[in-house]
Amino acid sequence: MFVQPAARKTLALLDTLEIEYRYYNHDLARTMADCEGIGLDAGAQHFKNLFLADRKRSVFVLLLLSPEKTFRTGEISRQLGTSRLSFCTPEELMDKLGLLPGSVTPLALARESARGITVAVDRDILSMETVCAHPCAANASVALSREGLFRFLAYCGNEIRYVDAA
Repeated sequence: MFVQPAARKTLALLDTLEIEYRYYNHDLARTMADCEGIGLDAGAQHFKNLFLADRKRSVFVLLLLSPEKTFRTGEISRQLGTSRLSFCTPEELMDKLGLLPGSVTPLALARESARGITVAVDRDILSMETVCAHPCAANASVALSREGLFRFLAYCGNEIRYVDAA
């Protein structure tokens, strides 16, 4: 099996943490439509990954949002108690998560530069048994259990907050 170079470090960490996953190589998948069908054989569901910041660029949030929902900045900002959140720039995405646009993933939170990022999880994701995420490369995905994802997040040590997105 060929493993995308950008994904190797992430997969090694998943292996070290003894988190089981199924790996997929595929064409670039930068949108929810592009991800359709990936991981279906494992029963995996995708969710949106949005990298956000407040106006002062002092609060950074990785929002994990159910795929059918729309990001409403006022609603999420209020629930998190922050000033209005907006999308980060490509430069901020690279600086904090080491990622290019279209490859945003919670699996990038293992980076030292990601330590201060808050993870906001839409509560509907808690009903997903198996999830799919990029392993820091938009041309690969991993399917893993929801529990495995949360074990990974616990290892990273970022604050996790739960939100109810409409």
